[in-house]
Amino acid sequence: MAQVRQSDQSRPEVAVPVRTPWGQHTLLQAVFFLMGGELFLISPLLPTIAAGFGTSIPATALVVTAYGLTYAAVSPLLGALAEHLPRRRVILSGIAVMVLGEVLCALAPNLPLMVAARMVGGIGGALMGPAIWAFLAETAVPAERGRAISRGAAAYAGGQIVGVPLGTLVAASLDWRWAFAGIAVVMSGVGVAIALRLREPARVVVRPDRAATALAASFGLWANRTFRLVMLGNLCAQAARLGTYAFAGALFADRFGYATETLGLIGALVGVGSFTGSLVAGPLVDRWRAAGRREPVLCVGWGLLLAAALALAVLAPTGWASIVGFMIAFAAGSAFFSTGQVFLTTELAERRAGAVSWNNSAMYVGTATGTAVLGATGFGSTAFAVGSVVFACGATACSALLAARRG
Repeated sequence: MAQVRQSDQSRPEVAVPVRTPWGQHTLLQAVFFLMGGELFLISPLLPTIAAGFGTSIPATALVVTAYGLTYAAVSPLLGALAEHLPRRRVILSGIAVMVLGEVLCALAPNLPLMVAARMVGGIGGALMGPAIWAFLAETAVPAERGRAISRGAAAYAGGQIVGVPLGTLVAASLDWRWAFAGIAVVMSGVGVAIALRLREPARVVVRPDRAATALAASFGLWANRTFRLVMLGNLCAQAARLGTYAFAGALFADRFGYATETLGLIGALVGVGSFTGSLVAGPLVDRWRAAGRREPVLCVGWGLLLAAALALAVLAPTGWASIVGFMIAFAAGSAFFSTGQVFLTTELAERRAGAVSWNNSAMYVGTATGTAVLGATGFGSTAFAVGSVVFACGATACSALLAARRG
């Protein structure tokens, strides 16, 4: 049984669990698995989608940018307005919207409508993503919160490992549209399982008097310097990691002549790096915090490793060396995100959902920013590599500033 703390009239309080419901977490990890598969599916399919629509690769990369910018724009708003609603209801609503977006992607006759469909998917992800992260943090035993968060991030990577090669095989055998249709079908099934089995976490919620009150509390987080540094660090890390990877398919096809099927396998290998980084980070963060140390020190190390690995990934003279670089970069980037997410949900526990909403927005703003900035430099060039490394160093600098702060 969980012990429920008394709430005041200004903010929700959650129960303090005595046992982490890992079975419940598995249902939500399945959603993250599908979201990860869908997100990373775009990179290896980018040349195929561009050819199908008769558009350039940088223009087609808007399907990545549209999802990220939409998520970033609406996540804090939806997170604040839905904070008082049951987590389960919010998650199911987000799944329904995202399924609609996947169906529209599969049916899109041209690039503008494909971009619009990705925006619909971004709204669905923005609705359910923060609610899922909050559920994982709220229902985990404090000493296991690092593992709970990192397993959610690992599920994202698992989607990349399995979903990307499967999707590219479907695209090569049939058509790229079937990959999105398949995600819609499977996600619908997961939604049914969640509707039947997920239990609402025990928490006391006070509904805000007005929507403006909820939004003011969410935007008020920016007055906290620690919060601002976490946001900027996450934005830079994801601009480096995901912004660079958005062009990985084109980079491998152009420099090394890899076919679509091979690009799918590369996506799986990179996913292994992300999966490993997430799983390693969880227990390490729990031990680190138990010893009285602060997470930003770990993030400094992850950021430095990310910078070095991205330089190798982009400038390597051989395909295998580049793959290794991307694997290490995704391990470091995933560990950076998981470590920062634990730090944020612990330091700002009283406004956890709002903080997570903004952090997820920062991730997608970073992805969109990295895609736009790096795309303008010409993928595979020296300027492209320098841009990737500069973003990673920005993340490292933010973590160093956090590590230097007391309390």
